[in-house]
Amino acid sequence: MRVSRGAGASRLGAAGALALLAVLTTAGEARAQQQDTIRIGVEPNQDDEVEVIAIPSERDDDFFSGSSLSLKPRSYLLDRNRDVNPDNVGWSVGGGVEWKSGWWLDRIRLAATGSFAPVVYGPEEKDGTGLWQPGPEGIAVLSELNATVRFAEQTGLRVGRQRFELPYLGSHDIRMIPNTFEAVVVSDVSTALDNLAWIVGYVNRIKLKNSDEFVPMSEAAGVEDEDRGVLLAGLKYLFPGGLKLSITNQHTFDIFNTFFAKAETEVALSGDWSVGLNLQYTDQRDVGDAFGGDFETGLISGKVELNYARTTFRVAASSTGDQRGMFKPYGNPSNYLSVIVDDFDRAGEDAWLVGLTHDFGQVGPGELSTFANVVHGNTPDSGANASPDETEYDLTVDWHLNRSWSDRIWVRVRGAYIDQDEDVGGDDFFDFRIIINYDYDILRGG
Repeated sequence: MRVSRGAGASRLGAAGALALLAVLTTAGEARAQQQDTIRIGVEPNQDDEVEVIAIPSERDDDFFSGSSLSLKPRSYLLDRNRDVNPDNVGWSVGGGVEWKSGWWLDRIRLAATGSFAPVVYGPEEKDGTGLWQPGPEGIAVLSELNATVRFAEQTGLRVGRQRFELPYLGSHDIRMIPNTFEAVVVSDVSTALDNLAWIVGYVNRIKLKNSDEFVPMSEAAGVEDEDRGVLLAGLKYLFPGGLKLSITNQHTFDIFNTFFAKAETEVALSGDWSVGLNLQYTDQRDVGDAFGGDFETGLISGKVELNYARTTFRVAASSTGDQRGMFKPYGNPSNYLSVIVDDFDRAGEDAWLVGLTHDFGQVGPGELSTFANVVHGNTPDSGANASPDETEYDLTVDWHLNRSWSDRIWVRVRGAYIDQDEDVGGDDFFDFRIIINYDYDILRGG
């Protein structure tokens, strides 16, 4: 199914998508989701949420004794071997140091994170990995520095440098360090209406994951002579039957607006069987003075997952508007077909995915799992939006260590082969990555 570029049809597409979201509320009882810190078999590009300000139910009201200090090192090796264009190779060992204070007077908490991405190995002629600044040049930056003020049990305001995990505006943490933002937001998860959470705010600047500088949101969107920010609003609601509905809107003044809606549920079948039903819709268009140019586009994407015990089978499909591809200057592309290398949301692109996830359980000192995807995208062969058709073959192996000295070490090995139509400028290549994450508490408040 194709998303039309016409204004009337785009509005109809939004109404149709929301109608489908409503239909899913009758899907029945959903199986509870596993609440692990690391979700097995989920692409980072597909894991965005309407995340609100985290306020723990138990708070240490001493500013100093309640403080915590965590070291979060990361090693990242990326080797992209291309047939046509120059190869990209890099290795960095860095990460972050995160500090949080206790809750002073049970109302105020401060937090700061220093992020580092040094160049361990990075030939100049093979730059372009995104692990650091172009050059190659390492990164050292105070990526987060914020204050949280709690007004009620789960209502708070956060101001300063911070992370988000919203669709089309988030950390996009797929390299050494995440995107972070200068913003002020208010959120709540304890309203008169149960199971409802919301967030509203204004985002002024962004530090991209391969930069050490915070720049205006409008500059990140390609408009350098203006200084425009983003007004954001989002909510999510968990229906009694298990359906989770998420809606966000982001308005970059005088440039563009992004509306996003997502509905996800999991229906229990017999025995260990269940089925997951997932649908999302995006509408993007210029607004105000349209400093970035006139455009209107959209994307609709759906995914069905069949779960049995430790194994998940999935199929998905998406369609992107004809006028242009999805605009993602603030991170977190939101498409169920966004995988290791490509997002499959180019202008006029129709795509499908088949995939498999399996959890092997405890293997030696950790839990071992793997997932694989095959994604194919068709795009126009001629015209202004012509681009090469392509197929991406992905395999990921995760080992989450959890025993004694190795607790909280996460080893991820990834491989992707991209087969593009070279008759219209494509470039076949192999992408290989080894990522090692660790999370160590130097000081833990209590």
